[in-house]
Amino acid sequence: MRRKALLWGLLVFVAVGIICAGVWRQQQRMPAIVIPPRQYPPNNAYDAYKQIAQMWRDQQRQDRRLQEIERRLFDRGAPVQQVSPEDRAYYLQKMRPFLEAYRAHLNHPSVAVYEYDWRWPFPEFADFPEFADFRELALTESLTIRDALAAGRAREAVQRASDLTRFAAQVRSDGIVIHYLVGSAIIHIGLAPIREGLPQIQSPDALDALVELAQRYEGQRAPLRQIAQNEYYFGLSVYRDLQTGKLTPRDLEAYSGSPLGGNFFEEWLLNSGITIRWSLRPSLEEFQNYYDALFAELEKPFWARTPPRAAPRHWLSNITMSVLDQTILREMTEVATVRLLGCAAAIRRWRQQHGAYPPSLEALQLGELMIDPFTGKPFVYRVDARRGFLLYSVGENRLDDGGRLSPDSHAGDLLPVSEDALPEKQRPRNTRLPSAPVWLR
Repeated sequence: MRRKALLWGLLVFVAVGIICAGVWRQQQRMPAIVIPPRQYPPNNAYDAYKQIAQMWRDQQRQDRRLQEIERRLFDRGAPVQQVSPEDRAYYLQKMRPFLEAYRAHLNHPSVAVYEYDWRWPFPEFADFPEFADFRELALTESLTIRDALAAGRAREAVQRASDLTRFAAQVRSDGIVIHYLVGSAIIHIGLAPIREGLPQIQSPDALDALVELAQRYEGQRAPLRQIAQNEYYFGLSVYRDLQTGKLTPRDLEAYSGSPLGGNFFEEWLLNSGITIRWSLRPSLEEFQNYYDALFAELEKPFWARTPPRAAPRHWLSNITMSVLDQTILREMTEVATVRLLGCAAAIRRWRQQHGAYPPSLEALQLGELMIDPFTGKPFVYRVDARRGFLLYSVGENRLDDGGRLSPDSHAGDLLPVSEDALPEKQRPRNTRLPSAPVWLR
């Protein structure tokens, strides 16, 4: 009887063990990870831009004078006057064919070229050498914009800035965050001389072109929601490749540049593959939950978004979860800047046509162009018969600072002009002493 009870007990124990093992195995089973393949149009403009960048790079390698002029022109990331007129003219002469070449593809379909492969941006697999060349092209174009403004050719200057804005839209079309940020840098570089020279731009043709630039930008810009979707697939490829063995924890450790485990034993477990299955599922759930929350926020209007806080608990999530808080703010700042330029130009055109400033932004009938992405309301607009008009966004801090600029990007208001447009004595020195309200005419 006792042996029978022991036998039954053993059978029950084995059965429970089998059931538990089955449940555990089911819990650890990874769901199928499906990532859509990349699709590229025929005669993709992005491929043409890469070829133009390569040709420029090849020419530059063979010309030491070009290399030196470039270094002095764009030291610290901005054009500086440290070259002779002869060297400057030489540089622009060599670069002009490439400036014209990229324009030939601005109206062609473009899709950013990359794969959903986490190794893609890292040195061993890097396929983004064109980014530095795209930025250099934009910096060179900014020189031609400044030259056109200095020579009184404001219409040409605005057209060149508009071309750069279109170029930026194509560079980041259907891309991931790195493409988006490169596009943002190109737009910033192209609009910098326009914002600096805005007080002097009074040509009706140039003002009309500036309104058109802002309107075209609204129709061309890639929503950050699309970029986030691609970034999601990019991160998801890590789980897919770990699941299939194409990628190992040691690969991740090498690419990230830091140990994944806290000690030798933990690293050994990770690299042996013993714990990889345990790590994948909870990390994937955390990854999915973050992006679900992010997608929900990005479906909302700019001013209603509250980006989810990313505080990864799993070692793998630290690698796969791209925190987009700053990119969301960058998008809002970019949109506000372009809209402000369009509104400022439309206000001037109204005055030229009617002899007085418009009574309100609504009178301009610009639609979304007059909406501040930080508030969802029209930009702040005031008129003074003696000083002109005041136009600004409340900016990142969401506070109305009276149309004052601050050297701190997190403070002050956002205006259509930059501080470089102000006389030296009127520029903000610190956050406690911002500029006086910036009136335009």
